Formats: sequence, structure tokens, C-alpha cells
Amino acid sequence: MKKTSVKIDQTQIKTSLPYCLYRIDNRSFELGDEYNSIIKFTKVETIPNRRTQFSKNIEVVRDRWGIDAHSDVEIHTDKTFDDNDEAEVFALKLINDLIKRYRYYDKDAVHLVSLTREDLFGLNIFSNGHGVMSISFAGGMTVVLPQRNLEISDKIQQSIAKKETIPLWEELSLNSRQYLYQVEYRHSILESIIALELVISEFIRKKCHDKGVSTAEAKNYIKDIGLTGNIKVTLKLLLENNELPDQKVIEKCKASITIRNKIVHEGRKEVSEIEAQDSLKYARILIQFLLKYL
Repeated sequence: MKKTSVKIDQTQIKTSLPYCLYRIDNRSFELGDEYNSIIKFTKVETIPNRRTQFSKNIEVVRDRWGIDAHSDVEIHTDKTFDDNDEAEVFALKLINDLIKRYRYYDKDAVHLVSLTREDLFGLNIFSNGHGVMSISFAGGMTVVLPQRNLEISDKIQQSIAKKETIPLWEELSLNSRQYLYQVEYRHSILESIIALELVISEFIRKKCHDKGVSTAEAKNYIKDIGLTGNIKVTLKLLLENNELPDQKVIEKCKASITIRNKIVHEGRKEVSEIEAQDSLKYARILIQFLLKYL
């Protein structure tokens, strides 16, 4: 195994993950970037724990929540930082890139998700002999509001009593928010646009039925024109003189659909946070507009 030397004057960043990368040994990975960055993961066992404290010689390689162990991370880099936020963003990019590679080569690690800044335990930065520590709590924190707890619990109880079915487009929108939170922007756009297409499809079928158009003809319209081929024209045809959504909403949705098509048909990989946020935001605005007619 090749040994990697660390320069004394490099910036050092230390943090901990909320889960463990079990299949990585104690080597240091040279990342080959312009800052001569090096990253190392160290397994730290959690003993005792609820599931394995009575077990012997067991390693839980699908430990999603860090019950059996977690990984400490150490990064050395020539890059200097103006503040802690810049260092966190830099460290997260390096960590998430390696996690994606880890998931690719260890097929048992498909359950691991990309991390956000609040997923990292206590970040320590050392530069030029000085150290700074930033405290964070993995998984984020939610403040307990008793009234809010009562409201949500009541709604769940009522939903169960009514045997309510959560609309698929709502589930997909929630998935989109989840992927946005997990910095999986490409997946976020895919889910938000599928949610939009589901509602547009239902809207077309409903309006065609109201106008005496057969189900078969409505299906052909959806197939031939496409759910999102030209949203504005479709809305004008089916809503007649009714007010249309704001032009910005339509343009933003069209832009997101274009990105989705490039992902699906051209293999586009890079999607920005702003593009994913806009896709979710404006798709939901258009969905809420269309729901008035369903």
C-alpha cells in the first residue's frame, strides 16, 4: 500500500459522519486536485449499542444510522479558507464525492445517502497552528412545539379514520424535497417533474371528459402532444377564457422539463441547487393551479 505524506503547513479538517464506511481501510486517498488534498476515514465502533452488544465477531455493513459504528474523517489540503462555512462546503464536496465512489464499488452500501452540512458531527479546522471548532448535530435539529405536535397527530388520526390515500404526486413532491435536502439535485428534478406530469395528465383527461372528448381520444392527445410539450398552449385550449398561471411559472416549468429531458435522453449529470429548487417550487405552484380544476 502506498504511504501518503502530509505536509505540516497544510490546513487540516476533522469531522465525523453519521454512519460508517465499513469497507474502507485506514489508507489516505490522494484526490489529485489543485490543492494536493488528502482524505482519510477511520472506523470508530459504538459500544455498547442496542442491536449488537451481545453479539460476537459481527460487523454490520448495512448500518444506515451509525448504530454499530461511525467514520471519522480527516482532510489535509493546501487550500486556505476565509471562514468556517467555506471550509464546510469544501469538505462536504470531497466527502460526498468519495461516498458516491464508495457506493459504486460496494454494492451493499446503496443505502448510504449524500450528506448535508448539518449531517456532520463537530467540525474542527486547524490552520497555521490555530484551531477552530464548529459544533453541529448530525441529522439536524427540530424544535419541539407542543401545538404543532398536536396538530400533526390529529391530522394523522383523521387520515387513518378516513382511510385517506396520499396522492402519488404528493409522494413524489416529498421525494423531490428529500433529494434536495440530500443534495441529490438530479433526482430532485426527476421526481418533481414526474409529479407535475401526473397532475397535467389528470387535468387533460378531466377537461377532455367535460368537453365530451372520449377517453381514447384524450389518451391519444396525451401521447401525441406530450404531457408537457407546450404547457401554455394546452392550458389555453382547455381553459378557454380562464386566467392562466403567471408566465414566469410556465417558463420555469418548461426550463425544468428541458433539464429533465437532458438527464433522461442525453445523460446530463450536473444539476445546480438553484435549478432543483426552482423545479420543485414552480412545479408545485402549477400543480396547485391545476388542482382547482380537478
